[in-house]
Amino acid sequence: MGVLSELPTVDPGSNKSLKIIPPTSPLSWVCSNVVGYLAPALLPPLHIGLFYYIWHQYSRHVDKRYCTCSCWDTVFKGTYESGIASYKHIYFNATGNTLKIWVLTVAAVILLYECVRQLTFLGLRCRLRLSMTLLFLSSLFSHYYSWWVFVNYWNDDFYSQWNHQLFFTITEVVSTAFVMRLADNRVSLTPFTILSIVGIALIHVLTSGTDQFILNVVRGEGYLHQVMRDLSLMIPDILHISLPLIELKRAQKLRLDKEMRQNVCVLICFVVFGFIVSSLL
Repeated sequence: MGVLSELPTVDPGSNKSLKIIPPTSPLSWVCSNVVGYLAPALLPPLHIGLFYYIWHQYSRHVDKRYCTCSCWDTVFKGTYESGIASYKHIYFNATGNTLKIWVLTVAAVILLYECVRQLTFLGLRCRLRLSMTLLFLSSLFSHYYSWWVFVNYWNDDFYSQWNHQLFFTITEVVSTAFVMRLADNRVSLTPFTILSIVGIALIHVLTSGTDQFILNVVRGEGYLHQVMRDLSLMIPDILHISLPLIELKRAQKLRLDKEMRQNVCVLICFVVFGFIVSSLL
């Protein structure tokens, strides 16, 4: 615990590295941890609840007395049960893919907990940069969606979109790392960090725009869940373009000098390269 809270920050008025001061009140520690626990605990029920609301008409009644499963290896039951198993709320097989799903889920829960706890901690200390907090909150769906599709890839042994999704997930994680770094208002804004966030978002917008977004949303050919998904992925990317530039302008660092022109050239090359890579995957 406390991994993120121990990261050094930079005082805008000084080049020296500072350490975050521990919370002065036990209440701030308790609140930040409770909110951190609630985030990973509530996301899956909200997700399944939304799915149930959209697709409940397709659900069917399950008779628990006679329901069986013949594709479960029963390893974790040992000698208590073998062969065709009776009804269980959760079936899982002892395979390599199950291990991957478990490791990914544990990592996702820990990272979500630490990020939310850190943001709550900063908020209680009046050190929270609101624009970056909004960006983090807006990116929750995309990260949760990434976790969910990788779980389904491994669970279904379906990998046709694996490389494409992996590219999106890695770039999203990099972007969120920058966002979390800038969430502390004592950390100075730099054109490099801001334009890195903007560049990744531009790649996502261009890739999504030429992918399913136009077909499902613009042309209106997608189902409700597809439209909701595409909008929930596109809107955060638009925010990741606009809000960082607003912050950079507010910090009076959005000047078209020689250094900024070089940064913009690098940004354009980065976006073009990223778009080409994502299109080939």
